[in-house]
Amino acid sequence: MTTDEEALIDFVRYTGVIDALILRKGLSLPAKPPALCLLADACEKLGTVIPDHYAQIMRWSAEISPDAIAWRGNLVCSLAYNSDGIELSPNAGTALYHTYVVHQELFTGLGF
Repeated sequence: MTTDEEALIDFVRYTGVIDALILRKGLSLPAKPPALCLLADACEKLGTVIPDHYAQIMRWSAEISPDAIAWRGNLVCSLAYNSDGIELSPNAGTALYHTYVVHQELFTGLGF
């Protein structure tokens, strides 16, 4: 991974709740390529270090997707939901951007 990709993963890890705008502003990223694409690319590289876990996450990601498409960023974070169980996203009318929450494993480790 590049230094920028490591910084992106660390930012997500320590911020906890993110969206595209938070990533872009927090890391002073340009608008193109989209910050969530950069996160997905970094997650794919991180996945090569933990291939079994990454494969499990990609299967789970496809299972929870309405379109059965895995998102690589699900390795480190997934969509946030409000207390009514509605996702925080423009699609649901609950947020301006898709909002993601970091996975607990990034703090507790994967048991290695």
